[in-house]
Amino acid sequence: MLISLLLLVAVQQTGDGVLFQCQTNGARVVYLAGEFNEWAHNQGGRITDAAAAMTESNGVWRRVVKLDAGTYHFKFNFNGEPTGWFAPESIYDRDADGNAVFRVKTDGAVVARSSHNPRWKPQQTEQGVLFRFFAPGAFIVYLAGDFNDWAKNRDGLVFDPKFAMRGPGLNGVWRAELELPAGRHLYQFVIDGDKWLADPNTDEKVAEGHSVVVVK
Repeated sequence: MLISLLLLVAVQQTGDGVLFQCQTNGARVVYLAGEFNEWAHNQGGRITDAAAAMTESNGVWRRVVKLDAGTYHFKFNFNGEPTGWFAPESIYDRDADGNAVFRVKTDGAVVARSSHNPRWKPQQTEQGVLFRFFAPGAFIVYLAGDFNDWAKNRDGLVFDPKFAMRGPGLNGVWRAELELPAGRHLYQFVIDGDKWLADPNTDEKVAEGHSVVVVK
């Protein structure tokens, strides 16, 4: 089942509080869990508390929560299952448990470091296609796609340095530039060899979770 947060701002300020939102395909229910609601009163990772459920409209799940100024940690949960917990890709800051982290300022403004930046979309250059990915805390980031046999991963693990991107730069961005033939290409970024992520700055993603770049 595809869980996609790429086209949405996961947390933002509204006049009524903090709006949480995510986008999914086919979820029966999506729950919002954080310290502000005692992690949805989950039991062993399973959630049944209807009060933590988000409201769905056209595949987008939303919930507004009034929060005082401070720092908050949260995740979404897909169908209440212990394996259904996920943090939004659009928020880069994570705690040791992988929860997304954001801050509410005294004026109600929501602050979250984001990996979204239209300047980081794949860009065709004279040398090929330039890929960029914001991951300032990563030890290494690999570029894996149908154009390099998915970085020759073994059961999802990537370790060949020839597929590593350069970085991070002073702005926390990793870069890779390579020649690609014309057509559609699928790819993902792999953080530290085992965490596969779609590109948050592309406009298209296929059902398997891969990002798409079109070379002309």
